[in-house]
Amino acid sequence: MAQPNLSIADQLERASADLDKLCADARLGRPGNQLHLHDLEERAQRIASALVAPFRGRDARPVNPPLEIKTDPAGSTRAGW
Repeated sequence: MAQPNLSIADQLERASADLDKLCADARLGRPGNQLHLHDLEERAQRIASALVAPFRGRDARPVNPPLEIKTDPAGSTRAGW
């Protein structure tokens, strides 16, 4: 779970700094370099996990939100992924 001596904001700032570095590295660009893209994606996944962790625990993973949510006239809600 979240480290007891760090606030949620502290933990988010740490992830934010990592995201800033990821964005800077992505701007350098290496068109067609699959290893570079794979590295960027792995780093993005770790950052996403770090953003979720303060709220859901260290082992939590980012959720996959539905692409579409509909409510029918009867009041039932349906989600589609």
